[in-house]
Amino acid sequence: MSMSRFVVAFEGPGVEVGTIDVRDLAPALLSLSKAVDAANRAINGDKVPAQIQVRATAVGCFEVDLNLVLHGWEAIKGLLLSEDGQAAAQLLGWLGFIGTSGAGLIQLYRWLDGRIPDKAIQAGSSVTLKAGEESFTVPMEVLRLYREVSVNRAIGELLDTLEGERVERIEFRRGSGLPADEILTRADRVAFRFPEPEDETVVDDTRRMALSIRSLAFQEGNKWRLFDGQNVITATIDDKDFLARVDRNEVRFAKSDVLICMVQTVQKQGADGLKTEHTVKKVLEYKPAPLQIDMFSNGAKG
Repeated sequence: MSMSRFVVAFEGPGVEVGTIDVRDLAPALLSLSKAVDAANRAINGDKVPAQIQVRATAVGCFEVDLNLVLHGWEAIKGLLLSEDGQAAAQLLGWLGFIGTSGAGLIQLYRWLDGRIPDKAIQAGSSVTLKAGEESFTVPMEVLRLYREVSVNRAIGELLDTLEGERVERIEFRRGSGLPADEILTRADRVAFRFPEPEDETVVDDTRRMALSIRSLAFQEGNKWRLFDGQNVITATIDDKDFLARVDRNEVRFAKSDVLICMVQTVQKQGADGLKTEHTVKKVLEYKPAPLQIDMFSNGAKG
């Protein structure tokens, strides 16, 4: 296995004589672990599981002594790095936590300050990103982490620890008592605006459907709950003429009434999975529920 030791220190009014509220510490350590794990998966895949181990605490500002352990490194160590001991440290460097030369993920976001790169130019194992007239060069691995949604979200959760008044700084060090390699402050929460990938439309289908009404929403923009005979769906009513009739009380609804509609169903795939949206484009017919028995339904009229 490959292991790298590092220290995370918390400073602020909520850190007194070496103690910290567990409600501040636990989310920070969990989001840190998620960021490292997601970064490791992006770089090394599933063959090299990552593990964060807590070693001890120190008095002063609150410090947590951690180990990053990459298991199963023997299987693929020759593919990326020549020395076993550098693998875990390199991963922390690409994230921008320790041992960086100003070219990790944290430093990249700080340079971008909410901008999106205009261009990326690769040269060997590095890539130069351009934003306007400025440029910033990082290892290719850092660009891979920048494009990984799970890594960015985990770092965002780590920065949420700085949202309150109790913790003002998070420091990353290679050991207790050593100078900080990187310091996160509340100012970084402004710079770290993560781009979210746009949802991709995978299905866009419009078809005729019969729907019964489960609940109505008369405020503009609200959605109706409708039943298609098997499932309850939530739909936006986009038929302005039909809504106007409803507003004028020209249509009154009762249980089991049915609308014959043209319904557009759009399904989109995004970072959070599949999303489905229904829109009633046109109400073709309104069929009140039958209130009387048809005595002549067998055709024996007269």
